[in-house]
Amino acid sequence: MSASEKQTRAFVLSLIAGILILMNAAAVAAAATWSPGIFPTLPGSSGNDPAVLYTVAVVGLICGALVVLGAIMLRSKPAHKRAWGIMIIVLSIPSVVTGGGFIIGFIIGIVGGAMALSRKPSTAENRRP
Repeated sequence: MSASEKQTRAFVLSLIAGILILMNAAAVAAAATWSPGIFPTLPGSSGNDPAVLYTVAVVGLICGALVVLGAIMLRSKPAHKRAWGIMIIVLSIPSVVTGGGFIIGFIIGIVGGAMALSRKPSTAENRRP
């Protein structure tokens, strides 16, 4: 697999992961609005507080948006692939709190970020202007 194929695959996987995380967070927000009772309650809690569910949804939206941003930056500025790969991995991890993009978004985000980190720089990227 060539370096450009790895970069494209890392971009696509990270973008899909970010979109799934955003969709999951939006679903949590919608469920918190219309039926907060569908979420399991924690032991010792008095019920599902919609404010807590909204907070969880906001965390998911922020993580998902930043994973999408990391994927876009991975594509537009491949010279900084290490930073974007780390950003994608680090922001995929807390998305598990919101459901992790139906769990598959979390897994794909980790794989996409790892692919971005493992990619060898091309000779064009090694040249300094």
